[in-house]
Amino acid sequence: MLFNSIPFLILFIITYVVYWNVEIQNKKRILVLSSIIFYAYFSLLVAFHFFLIIVINFYFSEKLHEKKEKRESTNTLIKLIVILNLVNLSVFKYFYFFSDIFFRISHNVFFKEVSSSVNIILPLAISFYTFQLLALQIDIHRGRLIKKISFQEYFLFILFFPQLIAGPIMRTEDFLPQLNSPKITKDSMKEGLFLILGGLFKKVVLADNISPIINPLFANPEKFDSLSLLVGCFGFISQVYCDFSGYTDIARGLAKLLGFQIPENFRGPFLSSSFREFWTRWHITLSTWLRDYLYIPLGGSRMGSFRSSFNMLVTMTLGGLWHGANLTYLLWGFFSGLMLWLERILEKFGIPAEPKSKLASVFKTGVVYFAFAISGIFFRTGISQENSLELCLSYFKSLFQLTYSLNSVRLEEIILYIGTTFLLNYFQSRNILQKINTQVKEILLIFISFIMLLLLGLFGDGGGDFIYFQF
Repeated sequence: MLFNSIPFLILFIITYVVYWNVEIQNKKRILVLSSIIFYAYFSLLVAFHFFLIIVINFYFSEKLHEKKEKRESTNTLIKLIVILNLVNLSVFKYFYFFSDIFFRISHNVFFKEVSSSVNIILPLAISFYTFQLLALQIDIHRGRLIKKISFQEYFLFILFFPQLIAGPIMRTEDFLPQLNSPKITKDSMKEGLFLILGGLFKKVVLADNISPIINPLFANPEKFDSLSLLVGCFGFISQVYCDFSGYTDIARGLAKLLGFQIPENFRGPFLSSSFREFWTRWHITLSTWLRDYLYIPLGGSRMGSFRSSFNMLVTMTLGGLWHGANLTYLLWGFFSGLMLWLERILEKFGIPAEPKSKLASVFKTGVVYFAFAISGIFFRTGISQENSLELCLSYFKSLFQLTYSLNSVRLEEIILYIGTTFLLNYFQSRNILQKINTQVKEILLIFISFIMLLLLGLFGDGGGDFIYFQF
């Protein structure tokens, strides 16, 4: 069920009206029911699998709490829990990927035959809910989540429908304290509506209209000139920013209308003047998850400069693989980690990660933006799944042939979209919405709502899938 669809609009309106007219305990039940309907709309069979995973994890959470109360070691149990959740993720998401790797290494047709004879449906949101479950279990193991929570609250934490499909990846402290006292005010309602309208603008008006311009470039890169392919890189990262940031804005807006504050996931990442800063502004909840539950357990920065950089490279590479069962996603993560490592090396030679002068900062921002755009080639070809590595190599080869033609792609149109994306990054980084006068906000909300209705009529075609829905 897409946010930008009529079935979701109907579900949310009914949920909202009933939710604010019942007692607190019934509010939870309404959210659970709506979340079940939201997820089961995709597939009843997949929904049953998801609910079973939650039940199993709840059982293990109770066991962790019991061991903590008895002051017994939870090391063995937490390893078992992590393995079980990662096996579940791997079977559904990486089965074909590993089968293909084993076939290429061994040349044994058995792996090819097994891969072609098995049809596995990828459960919606499996990457996101797996990381959220793991965070919850590890927090209990580490003693960060001391208080037991009811099954209903546990279920709702994992299944909360505004953020279920593509995050943000929540922690227990982000959500559980709010469950018994959801709050809505006139201001938070307006903020929620602004976020929803802004998210729809990013998704329907920008992302969905950048997509058909750049799709031919990534489908057949050898047919296009270098300038078009370079602009296509900038176009894609604008598309994925508008698509994913738009989803997050809508999710946060819906949560606000239900009385919850959920984490921000983007803070104007294209204006970052270092790669380190970039990853504190882009997909923030994934970056912090990888830091807290992978980078630090690997040793973090406690074991010397080289080991610290190596840990970071491993973390980013695995973060790339989290996005999809594809070598190009792995390369995307590796490239991102390599840029962070290079930045650390340059620091040793007196080139700071955060430039001090304004001119140097602007230059470095351009370098970070350009490098991220180039890395988008790995990411975008990964979405293609079939022949992704060949497509990736073809794109790079055609890009560096340095050919030029005025008629290859709709340059003026895509540059307008890219410029608009930068403007949105500026608004987001400066938190412009919070600085607007209350009375002006009310007038602006009416005006923007009217404009968005017109834009949705002009640009909306029923709405496409969000890119991160497949992760």
